Amino acid sequence: MKKLLLVVALLLSSIATAQLTTTNPDTVCYQTTALSTYQVPSVGTGTYTWTIPTCATLVSGQGTNSIQVNWSACPAGLINNAISVAYTSPSGCPATPVTLNVLIYQVIPVITPVGPFCAGDPCITLAATPAGGVWSGTGVTGNQFCPGTTNSLITYTYTNSGCTFTGVTGAQVNPTPVLSPIQHN
Repeated sequence: MKKLLLVVALLLSSIATAQLTTTNPDTVCYQTTALSTYQVPSVGTGTYTWTIPTCATLVSGQGTNSIQVNWSACPAGLINNAISVAYTSPSGCPATPVTLNVLIYQVIPVITPVGPFCAGDPCITLAATPAGGVWSGTGVTGNQFCPGTTNSLITYTYTNSGCTFTGVTGAQVNPTPVLSPIQHN
């Protein structure tokens, strides 16, 4: 009986010292199709049971100490207790489940409207929030837009925390009218 109690005590202490832990919270880019991997240290050959919100897809790993999740269908914002993992030892003893909050991170760049322009108008400085993004498009150099002779599509790309967000605006460029010479009758 003493040996049985000793084995049970050792098993319980090994489960207690090898706690299931993760870094909380996790940040995931809004609408990303990249898979996120989550894992806990292995505490034995028992069963790991993971739960995730219905907006996410558990792609692989259920029953193991590591899973891959696709968050692309989840709305932006903080999902409290988004991931939960429970462990049951081969002898049926459960560990206390652990949870992880997940922030679905979204930034919506807002571009200050420009135009309309006449062909050949002087260059203007482009503005958007949040600051620090990169401008691109026909007629764009740095943060300047120089109207050419046709309409342009201007793109603003902002990257933060490994996530990239894009805003787009159009710049209407009207042809410059040409007058005929003055005539005298």
